[in-house]
Amino acid sequence: WRGIFFDGPQSDQNPDGDEIPVWFVYVGDEEAEPTDTVYKLHSFTAAEALAKRMAQDRRLELIHEASPA
Repeated sequence: WRGIFFDGPQSDQNPDGDEIPVWFVYVGDEEAEPTDTVYKLHSFTAAEALAKRMAQDRRLELIHEASPA
């Protein structure tokens, strides 16, 4: 089994050292371990759109565990 995982926000830092939120989108296995590229986005809206597109294109279940910052 594989699915598209969308989670966050988690804390990251920009080049100035300021704390900023980050969201992750990736294909994962039954234990939510990434099986391919992990996409790191700084916009909830963009990350959500990517997750939905990936789920539709790959015909995989979307596991949406993210929330806006």
